[in-house]
Amino acid sequence: MTPSNPIRNLVTPANLDRRAALKGITLGAGAVVLQPFLNLLAAETAGKSPARVIFVLESNGLYQHHIQPKGIAYKGGYRSSDCARLLDLPLADYDLPEPISALAPFKDRMTVLQGLSHKTAGGGDHGKGFGALGCFHWRKGAAGQTIDHALGMTQANTIPVVGLGIHPKASIPSVNSVSASGPNSPIPILCQPDLAIQSVFGSATGGNAMKAFNARNKLLDWIRSDVRRVRNELPQMERSKLDIYLNAFEQMRTRQDKVASMREHLKERVPALDKFNSQLTTERFEAQCAVAAATITSGITNVVTIDGAGGVGSYHTWKELGVTTDGHKIGHMAGQPAQEEFSVPIRKFHAERVADLARRLDGMPEGNGTMLDNSLIVYMSDSGEDHHGSCLQWPMVLIGNLGGRLKTAGRYLQYPKYNTSGHRTVSNFYLALLHAMGDRRATFGDPDPELKDIDQSGPLAEILA
Repeated sequence: MTPSNPIRNLVTPANLDRRAALKGITLGAGAVVLQPFLNLLAAETAGKSPARVIFVLESNGLYQHHIQPKGIAYKGGYRSSDCARLLDLPLADYDLPEPISALAPFKDRMTVLQGLSHKTAGGGDHGKGFGALGCFHWRKGAAGQTIDHALGMTQANTIPVVGLGIHPKASIPSVNSVSASGPNSPIPILCQPDLAIQSVFGSATGGNAMKAFNARNKLLDWIRSDVRRVRNELPQMERSKLDIYLNAFEQMRTRQDKVASMREHLKERVPALDKFNSQLTTERFEAQCAVAAATITSGITNVVTIDGAGGVGSYHTWKELGVTTDGHKIGHMAGQPAQEEFSVPIRKFHAERVADLARRLDGMPEGNGTMLDNSLIVYMSDSGEDHHGSCLQWPMVLIGNLGGRLKTAGRYLQYPKYNTSGHRTVSNFYLALLHAMGDRRATFGDPDPELKDIDQSGPLAEILA
């Protein structure tokens, strides 16, 4: 037997590669939070960065003209139903409209998608509930698996999909509204940011650790010593990534200074502001977006759904945006100037949140790029193109390309009108996402019985790389 060479077997800086270093790290109290992060680094080392999807669902319809690039018009105005052929235009040649102008920095990484129908979700009504992400009538309830869960099941992670949202009543902890793992199996949408933090990051542990983890606002305190030790054990090139990752948790833990620090004598009469325990609609939504970014960047999940409605028939009054009319009344103002006056500020706010999510992912290095390079943000509505959406159209905006799996960089895609040659459905779009992530099924959900002469199977080929 050839004797081993003791010099060759020594662990030195020359032969201590990233994979060996990551494998040798042990975790204590911080295991539930840091293990998924270390798994991400190990996957990156192996050249297998996971694909991630975030669905942001705005309530009350996403009007076609609110995402329509300037200079692209249709017969009769911004009516994609008048389109008789596929339009594929470069976004670089057009400016974005005011309602989604916040997305302009990502114009070269996004696609505006118009003309897809989704009548299987059910026309009219005040939202499509589970039908939005599922391809079945919303009145059936959680009749089957929704696309977010289907995508989550294509990859191994701690939680297949995390559901977040806001309800008009801040006291409501959760709702069953848009996401389901299967028939009669809704996935709760967590509506309180603090509850979301505890539920998501406490769900992978148990016993005394669960009790400690569920202590309000104690996440970083609980794992701090372990975080410091792990940081010291990481190769230098990975420490900056851990710092960025931990910053998301710092944002959740850090509270704004009490207004008592104000110099005026009224300081003691004004309560402290806390976005993670706020009654304000805008602050709760901002907080949920921060939670979404943290769950994605941590590796606990690869799919997040954010429900901006809080369930069918739930309507917000966005007073913080200067909107004094609730969403239901705004939805019934079709054709009135007041509808634009009230809806544009709401749309701009949601677009800003989508842009913020993109920035957070883009700020997280991964491989030769960032996490945004391996992600997709889908901005759409739970009700198609209007408050009482006909579902002949289901406008949406896509940011990211799932690590090159999709061709969504700087495009405007407009499909032919309903029930004409070349028309495609939301189901075809969902199938494209599934195919991009390795699930090659031919159909998803129920077909539209009115599209008798249209092939509804297969993915949306135009966006698949």
